Amino acid sequence: MILNLPPELIQLVLQKCSTPAFLEAAFSCRTVYEIASTCREVLVHHLRRTPGLVNRDLSSLSSKGLFRLLTKNAFQQLYGAQYHANRVTYEFGNDVLDVKASTFASFDHQTLALVARGWEKVYLFHIDHGHLRPLSEVNLPCNHPGKGEVLKTAFDGSGGLYVLQRFVPAMDATDTNANHPFIKQAMQSNINGMHYLSYHSLDSPGEPVRVCTFPDHVNYKPLALAAMQGGSFVISWQHNHDYSENEVVLYTTSVDPHSSAKSDVIDVTYDSCVLLEGTRQGFEGDRFTQSRNTQGRLLPGKGPVVGLAFNDRSSQLLYRYRAQALYGSFQKIDILPFPTQSVLYENSCPVQFSDSLTLLFSIGIPFSGTHETRVQNGLLRCHWKYLSFGIATHREEDWTVACLLRSEAVCRASNCEHILHLERGRRLPDWTIVARLRGFENSNTSLGCIVAASRLGTRIAVANWKTVYIWALEPGAVIEQNATGFYPDSSWPPGVEVVDLEPVSISLGAVCFQLRFGLGENDLVAITDRGLVYCDLNPSGSSHRTTYQLRMGIEPGS
Repeated sequence: MILNLPPELIQLVLQKCSTPAFLEAAFSCRTVYEIASTCREVLVHHLRRTPGLVNRDLSSLSSKGLFRLLTKNAFQQLYGAQYHANRVTYEFGNDVLDVKASTFASFDHQTLALVARGWEKVYLFHIDHGHLRPLSEVNLPCNHPGKGEVLKTAFDGSGGLYVLQRFVPAMDATDTNANHPFIKQAMQSNINGMHYLSYHSLDSPGEPVRVCTFPDHVNYKPLALAAMQGGSFVISWQHNHDYSENEVVLYTTSVDPHSSAKSDVIDVTYDSCVLLEGTRQGFEGDRFTQSRNTQGRLLPGKGPVVGLAFNDRSSQLLYRYRAQALYGSFQKIDILPFPTQSVLYENSCPVQFSDSLTLLFSIGIPFSGTHETRVQNGLLRCHWKYLSFGIATHREEDWTVACLLRSEAVCRASNCEHILHLERGRRLPDWTIVARLRGFENSNTSLGCIVAASRLGTRIAVANWKTVYIWALEPGAVIEQNATGFYPDSSWPPGVEVVDLEPVSISLGAVCFQLRFGLGENDLVAITDRGLVYCDLNPSGSSHRTTYQLRMGIEPGS
């Protein structure tokens, strides 16, 4: 219809529409493209409304040069990504991906541990720009007849994989002792099976597998598992019948001196320490303190811990609860002396939202930061700034807002490591809102929202059921509150002093349970109820939807 208008009116329409709509119209047909890419006035107008134009002299650029600059800046902001993003889905045929047992490794390794529901093997894959490459199979050591099932997996960050499984032994009918009443009673009392945890060295596959059992938790199911280097791990347990009975236990392992050095399997013993148990005691102190705490009890009303993560060089343990987007509480962990005694802190921090309103924010681990050394009062000082994702809900009006928040610290240069350590930044007590994430909607399911940040901090993604919302940003400009003018005036609504960031939304076609960015800023990977989903947000995409049938341990084929 727009082609029926004279060129002057088409130019006016292109100038009045939003920049994403302008680019979509420009690439819709050759005629509109020629008009859009040659009208200097329209191009300058959209360039000045698009982030990224920092003290750039436009007078020396031709119309074609202006159009190229506009598309470059626009694609960096993910304009139109919801239309051109490619999506690849890896399904598993008759098998179902176990979304609770599968897990990701770190950015650097780009490794996935995938488990099919009901299986007793773990399959390791390397993912690179959406291409899955099989690495190895992890077979669970068991020389007894019966059925094994992988329940949880966790990487320890130093080349180790922990696998928690349930093993239900089979009764051998030919065993002369099988009908003995004591044997029968033992088998029947163990009808739910025993829990085994095995440690596998991925860097040295020939090393013996280390195994331990949990006889005290026969009637429990594991809800979460996390591991750290050095042989320590933590499990969140919930009773099979009394759901209010749950606890988080920290384990430190040592090799059983009676194990054979030549065996492929080594039994390990452990010391254990209950970090959290029950739901009986509330927080101590004023509700507006920076970190409210409770001694060794689960938080009232939050339910059991369903997510665990070590943080800050394993000196902290983060706890996530149902229906939460971020971790809800944390403890400081000190392996020595053992057992550790630690206070539980709630992830809740008062932040000034407006001149008349302070909100309690849950704040994630910083995903970006800056470090600068400068002379201050005659001394060399290092200035640290951290950028984090945070969520707050108004207690009375029940609306939720998502923001980017900044905190900063100063230290003497002589005492500084000069190495950016993002996980340590969450220790800081004072936070300031520097950007608002428009379009954020809190989840109304027990799954909650899943939050992920890209490696360089230019993307924040939030999965809510089957949809992922992605915000593009320039972290340095946000941290410095737009000191360079990266964001134009149109990024600030009237009366607001922080930048507004708008998301693009991508449908995964499946419910998202885990979300990670790859090495590339535009590579997004999700573990879903349909399988593994990879989204390529690069502007070269053409909205392709590809599905591969992947058999565990075999390369994918269409």
